Amino acid sequence: MDYTIVDFYGPQKSRCGYCKGVECSVGDGMHAYIMTPRDYQDLIDRGWRRSGHYCYKQDNTTTCCPHYTIKCDVSEFKLSKSHKKIIKRMNRFLRDGKRDKNEEGQSTPNTNGNAMGDGHGGSNETMGCGIREEVQAPNVPLKDINLEQFAKANEDKNSDNIAAAKEKTPNLDVQKPNKKSAEDDTPNNSRKSDSDGSKPPCKKAKQMRLERKLAKQAAKGLPAVIEKKPPKNQEKSLKEFLNEAKPDDKHKLRIVLVPSSSNIYTDTTFALYCKYQLTIHNDKPERLEPKKLQRFLYKSPLKLSKPSDGPPSGYGSFHQQYYLDDKLIAVAVIDILPYCVSSVYFFYDPDYNFLSLGTYSSLREIELVQELSKTVPNLKYYYMGFYIHSCQKMRYKGKLSGSYLLCPEAYTWHPLSDEIRLKLEANKYQRFNEDPNAGDPNLFKESDMDLVLLLIDQSTYVKYREYKQVAKAHERAAILKYGQLVGKPLAHRMLYVKM
Repeated sequence: MDYTIVDFYGPQKSRCGYCKGVECSVGDGMHAYIMTPRDYQDLIDRGWRRSGHYCYKQDNTTTCCPHYTIKCDVSEFKLSKSHKKIIKRMNRFLRDGKRDKNEEGQSTPNTNGNAMGDGHGGSNETMGCGIREEVQAPNVPLKDINLEQFAKANEDKNSDNIAAAKEKTPNLDVQKPNKKSAEDDTPNNSRKSDSDGSKPPCKKAKQMRLERKLAKQAAKGLPAVIEKKPPKNQEKSLKEFLNEAKPDDKHKLRIVLVPSSSNIYTDTTFALYCKYQLTIHNDKPERLEPKKLQRFLYKSPLKLSKPSDGPPSGYGSFHQQYYLDDKLIAVAVIDILPYCVSSVYFFYDPDYNFLSLGTYSSLREIELVQELSKTVPNLKYYYMGFYIHSCQKMRYKGKLSGSYLLCPEAYTWHPLSDEIRLKLEANKYQRFNEDPNAGDPNLFKESDMDLVLLLIDQSTYVKYREYKQVAKAHERAAILKYGQLVGKPLAHRMLYVKM
């Protein structure tokens, strides 16, 4: 199913979980019935974010607390002293099961719902500053779309549904989704790697000397032994810091990556989630229901896909489950996309607050990106959700080295510098790109509306140019706004529900 189907809701207003204002959080939303990882990657690179199947984008020019998409380039990431301290604390606990008395007071206090002021904050904007659960979608009934029926009908070239659609609307030019071409899967020019892979890289002299040495050892019947001399004063890598476990350690920490679905939901997970929400966020017990947890953290529009040139895990939504001696103590919800690991949510057993699990899990997620980039070089970013400078408790996200903010107008990335922080202090809305001529590279104009794809029934879609003769004014305005928000390529690729 290499297509995306969305139902655009348009402008939305809601209570702000950051400044606590009423009806002052302003943006647009849509429901994603199904979405390709590539399309979601392009959406978050335009300031969108998902909460379950609901996708939303803040209007930073009018909303009370502007949301700026933030990412970390893991190739530029460097461990801070506090990061090393947290990792050593965890390693010491795993080794001997003990913790210093002065660590008893190091668990992050419950400051108005900011679960992990030490640096992770529960992975993204759905944590911290009182936001305790899913971003609420408008109370609009979902369309009855049968995805299996749609896929089956469009795989059959002789489908009777196409003829039926033409009968129902004679003037519509009914079309069928095509298989993705190689060109469709080509990333934007700005994302292309430096080498096209057509020529093997030239060997360096050091590599050639090593190969000659190994050949001589093989000729003499000796085992191939490479003597590694540790460089002087070389900093240990994040992976080396995190993976110091020994067989005789008192505790064993096991982290399991599993695809997200309702099938992995258990009562144990729900109990852990409830304990976390009640203890860290002071949530009300009656608000905690299994169906809400599943809708928020288990159900995802992203369907698992495993292309030959992708990571071993594939692309889609996943859970990183943390087991301490076979006891589930934490769950990190993430999306693995063509260019990043996007953090969705994180909850844990409050009994282990002293381990600063919020920060620890973010470091584990950065390590995951570093490992995945070895297989997929373009997959080298860690997306942390939104940076909200106007909310003091959300500024921790900018503490990771190698962090960048997305310009809300030109959609270019800019290092989160002290200069940008000062500008945000002066005015909470900023255009980070200083070139006045730099605009949206995927600008959607009124003339681009003709190629917007409209899903008109369970099995067929048409281009807007064949529908505009019967389109009403409000429909035209909504489609234009949709195209401007998602950008021209996505507007011409995703299916807009018009049923």
